[in-house]
Amino acid sequence: MKNKRQEQRDNNSVEKMKVAANEEFDAGGVGVPNGRYFGMPFENSECPVVLISVPWDATVSYSEGTSDGPEAMIDASVQVDLYDEFIADSDTLKIGTDETMIDIKDNPEDESELMAAADYIKLLNMTARPKAKQVIDALAAGEEADAELIAEVNQTSGAVNYLVEQICSSYYKMGKIPGVVGGEHSVSYGAVKAAAASLKGGGLGVLQFDAHADLRVAYEGFEHSHASVMYNIINTIPEVSKLCQVGLRDFCRQEHNLIRTNPKIKAFTDAEIAARLSGTDNWNNICNDIIESLPENVYISFDIDGLDPSLCPNTGTPVAGGLSFQQALILLRLVAKKRNIVGFDLCEVAPAASAASAENEEVAEPVNEWDANVGARLLHKLSLFAAMGKSMK
Repeated sequence: MKNKRQEQRDNNSVEKMKVAANEEFDAGGVGVPNGRYFGMPFENSECPVVLISVPWDATVSYSEGTSDGPEAMIDASVQVDLYDEFIADSDTLKIGTDETMIDIKDNPEDESELMAAADYIKLLNMTARPKAKQVIDALAAGEEADAELIAEVNQTSGAVNYLVEQICSSYYKMGKIPGVVGGEHSVSYGAVKAAAASLKGGGLGVLQFDAHADLRVAYEGFEHSHASVMYNIINTIPEVSKLCQVGLRDFCRQEHNLIRTNPKIKAFTDAEIAARLSGTDNWNNICNDIIESLPENVYISFDIDGLDPSLCPNTGTPVAGGLSFQQALILLRLVAKKRNIVGFDLCEVAPAASAASAENEEVAEPVNEWDANVGARLLHKLSLFAAMGKSMK
């Protein structure tokens, strides 16, 4: 069943898009829900940044819900003010919303059957998640996992990442900066692969904001697990010359050993950051050290749980500690000034659990939009810094 916000968006979307397309977009006006990020009505060909929804959370190992993140952020984004006090003309940035259509026909001889890529991924997720959950529940019970189910989830996960890679690659060819909106963190793999290929041999650094290292090998048997994405990136994408991790505070011994021994990896853990700040050091110095570890071209992978969990309480695996919102923005702003941001993702945003409304128990209403609100604001800043970084220098 659709909630009232979804129904309102669906009913208004076509007519509002027609009106907005024929009028100048008012960045300071009332946000109009139209099914697109920030209510922006622009053709993607006009936009330096295009956001790609990837509603996938098949391998989440704790709490579900990140597959609902992109849609929740679209809903919340219409009330985000688009002006940044430190960037001239920041509210003029045009941000697009991916509209890729794919052919899902079963037989090559059949007529084309088109579906939006985001809807197709969500459909795949509805099939893969129950299979993954069977595996996870079996392992949690000390039982042997079904190898066939693992193989099926791995195949579908690989297909999703391939689709993400192809969509991102198409925007790089158009001279756009793609921004992937998850979904679980595993979807970053396809995006990073496309970013690396777009540089045509140049080195790429990945700046990861995260509570977790995501360096486990095929966690729970899933090759594209959310907990394995960075291991996959540094081991299978040779163009990635550096992985810089910020805010880590939940990792296993094997991950810590890999961080200490692999020259490609540099971590600024939450504990290290806190220790430096408790002395005579300051956040600006730490930010400069982070940036110094990165090559010229940088891809930003932002897991929302890198922030203090008061900002994202419903994310799949919240961990005490983390960065403040302003700490994250200060670092991102400095990265934009000193490096070239070639792409980014924002993952693991999950809306609050739903509750049945008093009037109609079959209609679920969101308890609150806090996680989506924070996510939408961060998403706008990521878009802004990536697109306008060079002008900020």
